[in-house]
Amino acid sequence: MNCPLADRPLIAALLVAACLAWPAPASAQLDTTRSALTLRAGPDHAFPQVTRLTSGANVHVFGCVEGPQRWCDIQSGRARGFVPASELSQSTRVRNAPAIAFSVAEYWQAHYRRRAWFASLDRWQGWGTPGFVPPAPAGRTS
Repeated sequence: MNCPLADRPLIAALLVAACLAWPAPASAQLDTTRSALTLRAGPDHAFPQVTRLTSGANVHVFGCVEGPQRWCDIQSGRARGFVPASELSQSTRVRNAPAIAFSVAEYWQAHYRRRAWFASLDRWQGWGTPGFVPPAPAGRTS
């Protein structure tokens, strides 16, 4: 079998170096869920449900939002969202996950444009401010 880069070792070496230097997805830390739980569209139980995760689900932890309850930005499969840090197995690397900021608009624009509840983005803009009242979940009027 003829390798097209066999006669070009410098190009082959540069390609290998570029692949090795390519960053892993946001330097995510690996962990697992402690129990079945709901993945949320933000760091609060009031945010819409993205999906349900099973106990022992493998997740990538990108960082955690500090506050009265620490919430972590995770990905499991193709689903991205937030879970309470207490629901993760808490490996040393995850306990030391970087603190991150959360912006509803930026996060939802990046991850949820095709979700039905994305249309309510403007009603979530005040999240985290005193007096904020989350919108009623879709299908409920009160």
